[in-house]
Amino acid sequence: MYLSNCLSTTAAVLLLLGKTQAKAVFAHYMVGTVDEGHAQQDINDAVSVGLDGFALNIGDPTESYVSTTLEYLFEYASGTGFKLFVSMDLDAEGGACSAGRSCCNGPSDYNSILQLYSDNEAYYLGPNGQPMISTFQSGGFTNTTFESWRSSLDNKLYFIPMFDDTSGYYDSASGWWSYWGGVVDGLFSWESAWPAVGDGSSSDCGSISPDTPVISGASDHHKDYMIALSPLQYKDSYGANLYRPGALNLPVRMNNILSMASELDFVEIITWNDGPESHYFGNVWSESSDSSVIYCSPQSNFPHTDWQPLVTSFINAYKSGGSMAPPSGATAIGSMWYKTILQDATCSGATQPDGWDTGTDSLSWAVVLPSGSSGMKVRATSNGSVISTVGVNPGLNFGSPTGVQAGAQMLELLNSAGKVVMTATDGVCVSSGCPQALYNMNYQVVGLSNGGGSASCTSL
Repeated sequence: MYLSNCLSTTAAVLLLLGKTQAKAVFAHYMVGTVDEGHAQQDINDAVSVGLDGFALNIGDPTESYVSTTLEYLFEYASGTGFKLFVSMDLDAEGGACSAGRSCCNGPSDYNSILQLYSDNEAYYLGPNGQPMISTFQSGGFTNTTFESWRSSLDNKLYFIPMFDDTSGYYDSASGWWSYWGGVVDGLFSWESAWPAVGDGSSSDCGSISPDTPVISGASDHHKDYMIALSPLQYKDSYGANLYRPGALNLPVRMNNILSMASELDFVEIITWNDGPESHYFGNVWSESSDSSVIYCSPQSNFPHTDWQPLVTSFINAYKSGGSMAPPSGATAIGSMWYKTILQDATCSGATQPDGWDTGTDSLSWAVVLPSGSSGMKVRATSNGSVISTVGVNPGLNFGSPTGVQAGAQMLELLNSAGKVVMTATDGVCVSSGCPQALYNMNYQVVGLSNGGGSASCTSL
């Protein structure tokens, strides 16, 4: 296995023993305006990937599109085996409240939605047999607010919130558990999915070190844990302009999660469709998008769907306890990804995102080979120059060679005879300038396809 230089230690987590496994993988789904056909396609695509369901991120529950989109999703999911559950975005709800909306009561504002859908066939039930509910942040509400809310639902719920905005959370402090322990059935961490802004250390790429104390604390208190998996975070929206390194964050974190899969109850992929945060794996529909967010709209310029085969392989390995592998009979699966401007770019009138300096001019890739493969190599080429050739082995392989130049990028898989058997190319060209007048750190993601060919690209 080619691990590059981005490994992290998981020994402390491996000491955790004896947890009952639920083994489900979800994707965070931003509930917004969406056409009915697109909502149905999202479910179809997610089923094809192997996901068990969507965590439905709902900000202001009083918005008219919420009821319409939920109706589309639940109606179509019923009978398919695909599940849905509510994730209360209490941070966004607080913003809506400040803007004069009527949603100012925190979790109880979502009760009408929960009462409408919690008995639906498509609603996901937690390990206790009750409707699963999550959050994005605590919204600044107290434990007594959540205790009262639980009582209003007769405690018929499985509550696994993202409370990593609360003091003492990532330390799993005893005071945290004294305050919040009676509220939660499990925990979900969001910010640990990526290195911190400005952290360019390769040892923190894909690391699960921030999760480890929380997992240990959850186990000690007989609570479950849902770990996050995400490629990167780049946004020039939601009131922020930042980049959190993503070159190898996805495959390294996959490896680290699989190394302790027996100790994890759930995985949540961040995200299915959050275009403005750049960590989408599915479609970003035009009716759901702000056209001013040009680094993901139109999505045809920056599709991320070629990450999906890697996710499928990861899900299969997570659930089986085995290694990542391509579908039976396939030579390999994989993709390459890269940003389309160079680190020395100057974008007149634009502001570099916080964390810009941790970016690299690299061509990142991940390739999964079947058992029995031998003598195979991956070759990365930038603007006609070979920047890396490495041997690859059965299972998950990855790398991120630097030296990317303006022009076309290409990844090739060579067999033991040196013949090119699969190729990834024809993404957007890397520019020597700044074609979008934006320090765009979003990735081009291009999947491997059978056969050889010449490097090519399309200019923005």
